[in-house]
Amino acid sequence: MRDDSPWLQEKKWLDNRITSGAKMQHLVLWGFALFWNLISSPMLFQFEQIWNKTLREPLTGLAFLFPLVGLGLIVAAIRSTQNWLKFGRTPLVLDPFPGSLGGHVGGTVETTIPFDPLMVATVNLQCVYSYVSGTGKNRSRKEKVKWQTDGVCHVLRGQQGTNFSFRFDVPDNLPESDVDKGRQYHLWRVVLSSKLDEPDFTRSFEIPVFKTAQLSVALSDGTEDHHATVDAAMAGVESIANIKTIPGGLQAYFPAFQRPGMGFVSLLFGLIFAGAGIGAGYGDAPIIFPVVFTLVGSLIALFGVYYLAKSLQIKVTSDGVQSRRFLFGYPMRTKQIATPEIARLGIKEGATMSSGSKTTVYYQLLAESKQGVKLTLAERLTSRAEAELLKESFEAYLGQG
Repeated sequence: MRDDSPWLQEKKWLDNRITSGAKMQHLVLWGFALFWNLISSPMLFQFEQIWNKTLREPLTGLAFLFPLVGLGLIVAAIRSTQNWLKFGRTPLVLDPFPGSLGGHVGGTVETTIPFDPLMVATVNLQCVYSYVSGTGKNRSRKEKVKWQTDGVCHVLRGQQGTNFSFRFDVPDNLPESDVDKGRQYHLWRVVLSSKLDEPDFTRSFEIPVFKTAQLSVALSDGTEDHHATVDAAMAGVESIANIKTIPGGLQAYFPAFQRPGMGFVSLLFGLIFAGAGIGAGYGDAPIIFPVVFTLVGSLIALFGVYYLAKSLQIKVTSDGVQSRRFLFGYPMRTKQIATPEIARLGIKEGATMSSGSKTTVYYQLLAESKQGVKLTLAERLTSRAEAELLKESFEAYLGQG
């Protein structure tokens, strides 16, 4: 154990009963909802004037979005308050404490939810880089997920209800939690959720993770090995890939238009960006704006089309690996690496998409030769468990398991 113990500098971590941000969340939501409705309420008193103007100038009707957004914020605040009142404090007790790079990050969340052994709760562990983007009044804090993994919790009977436990093996080459937080820092977050009768249970915890190489004492089962985690990974792989056995190995085909979210977002954003450039070209904007906007938007849109239309066929046998790339069903290129030349199979984290508190990371499984040549063996994977499952299967046929 390190002598300086920097995690003890944080009051919220001192007793290893870490609380979530649920209480602060509903208070902040109420504050923002009341503020928004206060500044947008005058529009309701001018409804008739705005409506008459909207009949002449339809764009004026966009003003009605403000009170509608305010109503949505009130609903969100009410639901957040209901969640807090129903579940209350749900402390997380880490084991080991703190979470350990090069060891285990695990713990137990204590709740008052009536015990049900069939209950399912998912857990997501994230290493997040938080930074300030922009300058002056345009500054905003943003986050980028550097590493994450997820799985299904073990459900235990607690003293007051249901306890959810998890434990992950974490590499030692990731950033520690930053205690001194400035413009940029790293933090570790645990997000746990379970589908229940309204409201659903969701909690997010910021936890200390440091390079202590400690293992869990009481948590003997890893979340990666939970049968439900493995089942979910298998179902996920089967939803995007057609896998069959061939003499001496496996063949996997990843068809086009699977998990298309990233492609659709890129295509839509690119078209809007390019459209803005074309519109600027018809206006009085300097020539640099329509050129840059149209060019950049077109490239983003083309990437979206490529993402949607690409497909991949791979073969893994004791002789080596082969990867064939297709676009709109037409073969584009073929690569292969013989088994003696394979240095390793590795998991690469790619683009991310965020929705609320959920961040989806897209993974690739790569084969790397001793000469540094990389070959894609799987793509569009949305959990580390999916990538690990395919990695172990392929390594078995290559004799590397």
